[in-house]
Amino acid sequence: MTLTLGFTDPLATELATSGGKGASLAKSAQNLPVPGGFIVTADAYTQFVAPLQSRISELMDTDHPAEAIGELIRSTPVPDAWLADFEAAAQAAGLSGQAVAVRSSGTMEDLPGAAFAGQHDTYLGVRGTKSIAEAVRDCYASLWNPHAFRYRQQLEAKMAVVVQLMVAVGAEEAAGVAFSVDPVRGNTDEVLINAAFGLGETVVGGEEPVDEFRIARADGTQVAAEIADKPKALVMREPAEAEDVDDDGHNGQHEHGDARTREVHLGGDQRTRPALTVEQARAVAELSVRAEDHFGFPQDIEWAFSGDDLFLLQSRPITRVAPRWTRDESAERFPTPVTPLTWDLVEAGFHYSLNHSFDLMGLPPFDDKWFVMRDFYIYGNQTAVDLYAGRLPTKMLSSVETITESLPEIASQFGWVQELPVRWMRDLDTYLMGIGKLSHEPLEDKSLAEVWDHVIAISDLGTEYFRPDIAISLTQQTLYGALSHMLEMALDKETARLVFERLLASTETKTSQVNAELWELSRIVRSNPELSSTLRSHTGEEGLAVLGDFPEFFDEFATFLAKHGHRELDFDAYHPTWVEAPHIVLDQVRLLADRAENASADSDLERKVLQAETERAVVNAVPEKLRYLVQEVIRLARSYTALDDLEHYQTTRLTLPMRRALRELGQRLVDQGVLTNPMDVYFINFEPLDAAIRAADGHHSPAGDSVGPGNGQHSPAEALAGLAAIAEKNKAGYLEAVERTPEWEHGRAPEVGDDTDGDFIKGTAGSPGEVTGEVFVVHSPEDFSSFPDGAILVARTTNPAWTALFYQASGVITESGGALSHGAVTARELGLPAVMAVRDATSRFTSGQTVSVNGSNGTVTPS
Repeated sequence: MTLTLGFTDPLATELATSGGKGASLAKSAQNLPVPGGFIVTADAYTQFVAPLQSRISELMDTDHPAEAIGELIRSTPVPDAWLADFEAAAQAAGLSGQAVAVRSSGTMEDLPGAAFAGQHDTYLGVRGTKSIAEAVRDCYASLWNPHAFRYRQQLEAKMAVVVQLMVAVGAEEAAGVAFSVDPVRGNTDEVLINAAFGLGETVVGGEEPVDEFRIARADGTQVAAEIADKPKALVMREPAEAEDVDDDGHNGQHEHGDARTREVHLGGDQRTRPALTVEQARAVAELSVRAEDHFGFPQDIEWAFSGDDLFLLQSRPITRVAPRWTRDESAERFPTPVTPLTWDLVEAGFHYSLNHSFDLMGLPPFDDKWFVMRDFYIYGNQTAVDLYAGRLPTKMLSSVETITESLPEIASQFGWVQELPVRWMRDLDTYLMGIGKLSHEPLEDKSLAEVWDHVIAISDLGTEYFRPDIAISLTQQTLYGALSHMLEMALDKETARLVFERLLASTETKTSQVNAELWELSRIVRSNPELSSTLRSHTGEEGLAVLGDFPEFFDEFATFLAKHGHRELDFDAYHPTWVEAPHIVLDQVRLLADRAENASADSDLERKVLQAETERAVVNAVPEKLRYLVQEVIRLARSYTALDDLEHYQTTRLTLPMRRALRELGQRLVDQGVLTNPMDVYFINFEPLDAAIRAADGHHSPAGDSVGPGNGQHSPAEALAGLAAIAEKNKAGYLEAVERTPEWEHGRAPEVGDDTDGDFIKGTAGSPGEVTGEVFVVHSPEDFSSFPDGAILVARTTNPAWTALFYQASGVITESGGALSHGAVTARELGLPAVMAVRDATSRFTSGQTVSVNGSNGTVTPS
């Protein structure tokens, strides 16, 4: 077993071996100015505590286990054999006779849900092999510190230890921290620096005044500086001084003690002087950006100047930023208000999936909210989006030569991309069987609490199923970006875009299969003049009433709904699905029947032939060594396009059993006199609903004994009574939100001209082409039957339920989305000009207004 590893040893970069801090330093040492050092591995900790395990188990049952276990470890001698290993490691790292910092590096530090940061100990100014060994042992003891103990009980942590050269920072020199993006203000265009004279522990600890500098990332100019009155600096003692104060045989200093450091009181001129010159601040900013480039993600670094040299002492990812809540990221997914209970049931699962996906992609976890509900609309954390966006492996794709050199790394780092679709399909059966079981489980004989548990079981099934689904969407975007990037290396941008579209021109998706079945239904209608005429004169729900007169079509329509009736009209389970609102589907069929098909089997075959010919030409044009990579990226881009669509199709299967269960729960609350409408249960937040149901259920203990008010319990009616007011208040707010256009950035009124340029309104190019015509604003599927032939479709967003409208439309404008959105993809397939991300389009334009849509430039011009 290896006790120590040098920073440059490839094994030192493993989290399980070196802990979070150690692994980060080892990675930094590959390309950044990191002081020398070595890692005492986590396996060494396991070896050290192995003889103590039985005693530790006994102490776990005492009144103060943390203190007792820590004392046990501190009183255990370090094995003599370790000293020679430490001496050799110190010599190899150039630390012999030097003062070093000995820092704890827990193996759980960087994992989602762990909270070990700052819980463990650091020792500064340690000299000599024996003292290093004792400091390592004391770091082990800090794993059992009382303030860390509650985490230690929940997570099976081990302890690695970092031994690193102490950078001698004098009282006239500076150290501190820097963030490659500003997490305080949420500004991703600036570096934020905190600095003070002397050792950086005063900055890291947050106990003393510090200077703050904000540096523009683009050109290194100083944007702002706030200079503090810094009365003192912390510096290392000289060796002779240190020996004088070292009375306890422990030749080192705990981070919060003063045996190995001393405070220097600064003179009046220095204390108000900036700790960094303009040039030094620029150098620190550049170092933080270099660290970001090295790790592929914004970094929080610790740094120090010693003489003219700038050192990186530590680097970790930034995982919390000041949020800026906008509709940029959320408007396409959540275009309409969402009921409180639906959001509460899905939010935790979404964030669970998000961090699982980031882990798959080699990105750090995000420790805050990505989406929140504000005034019944969902807003995205745009600062977080900017933080994580665009993390493509562009360094590996910068040239043919670097791609060739990076092939082993690409295979190692992104092999999971090939495996994920296989794993997803394997796990799909479990999900579908769970849906079937929960959909057919009788609810009538269940108690109120049991029905609620059934709701939670459906939610839990969805959470587990959804775990890899965000990774699917993000990977699709990444593959598209990688393919586009490689094409643009060889072609001009416009030609690359055209080739890209041809490579993906004929990707078979579940939505395209469903649309083909809708077309088949429309052919039945078109072939029967009487049926066609009847449906034209009986739109909406009236059309359903006459279907019995046409049994052949009725049977085909019922079969279609049996297969696809779970498809949603809206994200929110509060709204019905196709099978519960069949008139919406029937109107789509009627619209298709009235429209001549402009997508024949011949044109579909032509697209497939063009796609195959384009792929052959692209693959043959690249160097032979790269052909497999290029061909695999193309294949995976198509595969993930289909998978992303199929994943969404299967996700919506949850809606029917959830609506069934919540309808039953709501009816129980109606029977109890709490609600007047079963569906109003959607307006009760999860926590008060859960608490009230649990309190009401408390009337019957597991033994069946009645628990009444005389025993300090409320009656069921009393426990549930408060829910009515919650439902009423939330429903009123929700209905008001339905009639309101939400702020695009929450808490900020839009400025005049935010998205205008002269006569043009700026959006995002979705599908090329130009068209001028009258718009028709569609607020919901209930408007489908009124959509006029040839109008320009205006909507907040679209989903597969809206596809029939595209065959009627001459152009498309949406408030959200981009080139990969449903609206843009469908518009391109049908050759319709489309502009996406036109803010407030549904309130800015009125039906009948004439506009010009330029889908190539992404502009809309009102007439």
